Amino acid sequence: MTLKKALVALLVGLSALVFGGSALAEPTTKDPVPVTGVWCDGDTYKCTAALEFGDGRWFADWNVDVYHGRAETRDMVPVTRLRCDGDTYTCTANLRFGDGRWVARWSVDVYHDRAAVERDPVPVTGMWCDGDTYTCTAALDFGDGGWVADWHAEVFHT
Repeated sequence: MTLKKALVALLVGLSALVFGGSALAEPTTKDPVPVTGVWCDGDTYKCTAALEFGDGRWFADWNVDVYHGRAETRDMVPVTRLRCDGDTYTCTANLRFGDGRWVARWSVDVYHDRAAVERDPVPVTGMWCDGDTYTCTAALDFGDGGWVADWHAEVFHT
């Protein structure tokens, strides 16, 4: 009877590790920081977000497609808040859709810029995401106003 109880306890313990392992391996809730500005660069094909963190010289950037064409925003929803997380290397955009619990998330590079480098990218004037195409689009303040940047994102309900 003691051996049987020991085997059952061992199996229960192992099953808890197997079935509970994925829940235990999930990242803990991080503290993303607000974004103070976003700009995109058609030469490097990157958008960069300035992060409200530390000495103010922290940034997140991600690869984008930059092209001339009007942003067709009729099927997209506006971004209401943008935050980035240096622990998970992601930016998350809250979307104005449905019950307000829809978000778009994408991978970014997060870094500290030690030197105040003069940048030549252009400001973003608006940002939208589309849950059907899993794409976010930024309107760029450049030339005739017909320049946009877009990138792929996960879109999901929280």
